Amino acid sequence: MIAILLAVPDLEGEAELVAQAPAAGLRVVRRCVDAVDLFAAAAADVTPAIVLSAGLPRLERDAVERMAQARTLVGLATSAADEERLRRLGLTIVLQVSGTCAATLGAVRAVLADEEVTGVWSTGVWPGGPSSAPTSSGEPEPPPRPGTVMGSRQGRVIAVWGPTGAPGRTTMALGLAEALAEAGNSVGLVDADTYGPSVAMALGLIDDASGLSVACRHADNGTLTTTTLQAAGHRLTSRWSVIGGISRPDRWSDLRPSALDQVWARCRESFDVTVVDTGFCLEGDDGGAWASRRNSAAVTAMAGADHVFAVADSTALGAARLIASWPAVAAAAPMAEVRVLQNRSHSRFKERSTRWLDGVRELGIAAPVHPVPLDPRAVERCWTSGRSFGERARHSPLRHALRAVADMAVSR
Repeated sequence: MIAILLAVPDLEGEAELVAQAPAAGLRVVRRCVDAVDLFAAAAADVTPAIVLSAGLPRLERDAVERMAQARTLVGLATSAADEERLRRLGLTIVLQVSGTCAATLGAVRAVLADEEVTGVWSTGVWPGGPSSAPTSSGEPEPPPRPGTVMGSRQGRVIAVWGPTGAPGRTTMALGLAEALAEAGNSVGLVDADTYGPSVAMALGLIDDASGLSVACRHADNGTLTTTTLQAAGHRLTSRWSVIGGISRPDRWSDLRPSALDQVWARCRESFDVTVVDTGFCLEGDDGGAWASRRNSAAVTAMAGADHVFAVADSTALGAARLIASWPAVAAAAPMAEVRVLQNRSHSRFKERSTRWLDGVRELGIAAPVHPVPLDPRAVERCWTSGRSFGERARHSPLRHALRAVADMAVSR
């Protein structure tokens, strides 16, 4: 007998599955009514396999990943929508519920006993996950690039980071996002700064509920789609949307890495370019999988980014802070193209700018540096009115510099 935890309360024949399980060689150790009940049973006994359905209440991807570390999980689907949700939750084995309970139980037993199964696999879902399904040539497809969505277009992700000390991360992110949208790209601007989220404030938006938190909850529940992601944000123009950040500490627990990875992947599918305004801290959070994870938004965005713009103030203190944090940037974004934005540079002080650049070069920063001119009046006009550069400072040299940086980023 193979021991299982059965968590399929939404299936019409759940009672019959329990009654016929012994005849199929399965022993139901416990019938679970929701994900909390299932997780408690799984924690008490790591021996049984788990059979669950897409309609199990309170089921989240993070719980699925934790339970899958020690045992086999089998999903039962009654429709294509069920199958899709189970796949988003991270299940790699999904069976279509057959016409009879005996056939369904037989398929479950065959999977758990590592026997050959025919005629019951859901369309497109194979043991080992979608990436192991055979192609027309008979060879397995290569696994997708981390942070991608199967069968989708590949938009770019740009992370805007900067060290502590208000170097101008949000101002740079806003300017880049607007410039990219004006160039004809569909752009998503995500506020992932958990230390000082201010994108919504800068644009005069009322952000009653954090869009990033909503998106992460959809990811946990397996309901994150292009539609739900865009609904979580604010559409500023036909080409520019904003997903607000998290300012309340009780919402940091929503920022689980598995959910955030799904959000960045869905952003790639939903937008041509996603600009992420990150927090300064790139340290890992302690406390295990259920910790508050305050830094996870910045860490996962940097890890999945195609481009990273490191914003530094053009003062000596700004250079020192950039240099001190540079090893963390290199470790957090090993696959990204990293460039430095020297913010608040002044054309009248070329000698000081040259010394700044020489200093960062001598101390090991070889990334390209792009000066962004100082224009405090333009920045003040935009921030005090809750408007973008294109609305209140169209002729600002700062805006023109950021448009040049944006063109460079998408042209590569």
